[in-house]
Amino acid sequence: MSSIATSSRRAAAAVTVAARDVLRDLDYRGDRTPAVCSALRARKFLTEHGLAVEVKGPPAKQSTTTTFTYRLAGRVEPGGSRQAPNAIRRLRGLGRATFAALGGGERWLLREREAFPGAAADGPG
Repeated sequence: MSSIATSSRRAAAAVTVAARDVLRDLDYRGDRTPAVCSALRARKFLTEHGLAVEVKGPPAKQSTTTTFTYRLAGRVEPGGSRQAPNAIRRLRGLGRATFAALGGGERWLLREREAFPGAAADGPG
């Protein structure tokens, strides 16, 4: 999938791949079309490469005319970890240093609960 790697480096929003092109590039015969089409939309392939796919073609989606439009759902870093695909997820870990300075998140939460007005001394119940 050199076209996907190229699109990723260029930061392209999407790349479209036709089943016939993959068959030709791999020097496969037409009888391999169903296997190639299945592989191009396989969940494992999409997950490993951080892709979302839109498939267009005949109803069975197993023809040489079937096209697969891939969009990058989140970039995969060299170590295999995925960058957050949206702004909210990028906030993960933001309070780590603050909670560490307060003795950890659990300790901070316990102190907050103890200081809460109307908190029962003997717990819920």
